[in-house]
Amino acid sequence: MSYSSEELVRTVQAKRTQEHMSQRALAVRSGLTQAHISQIETGRLEPGLSSFIQMVRALDLEIVLVPKKLLPAVEGILRSNANDFSLEERLSDLFAKAERLVARQKKRHGSSAPLDRIAEYFRFLKQVHLSKKDLALISDVVDTLRSYHSEPIPKPVLENSAGVLQDLRNRIAHKVEPPRPAYALDDEDDDA
Repeated sequence: MSYSSEELVRTVQAKRTQEHMSQRALAVRSGLTQAHISQIETGRLEPGLSSFIQMVRALDLEIVLVPKKLLPAVEGILRSNANDFSLEERLSDLFAKAERLVARQKKRHGSSAPLDRIAEYFRFLKQVHLSKKDLALISDVVDTLRSYHSEPIPKPVLENSAGVLQDLRNRIAHKVEPPRPAYALDDEDDDA
């Protein structure tokens, strides 16, 4: 197997294992035999283009030809999307922790108005696009609440946390646009 195709096969194999997919499952999805996939992955068989495309598409990937001079731009876009994906994963984990924390507090110590507001804000915030700065803010709130392991969270801490989340929600829900002038003179306006 040539070095260039070996690298492509390793990438596809890594994606298969990342998806927790067996060679047999990939065979079923791609229409190839498990033995064929095994021979490709072990380097005993050079993959044909059609076989390779079947494997790749079965893993929800696509092969794309890019002009060489545009490759750095495409790689930059892919890196930024990978970072966005990891941000989405972190947000998902963070909101799962937050929801478990609120549920545990309610179960152990009963519901309260600030705790209900916090739960409501978490439900809203997990449905909107958040920046890294927003993620840090939410993470700080969750860390503060988590610091009260088994004891009830004091009401001032709950109210402060609810206020921080409410401010974030309001900033996102009610984006303020910069004021526009009542009128403007165009450079091409000869009547002025």
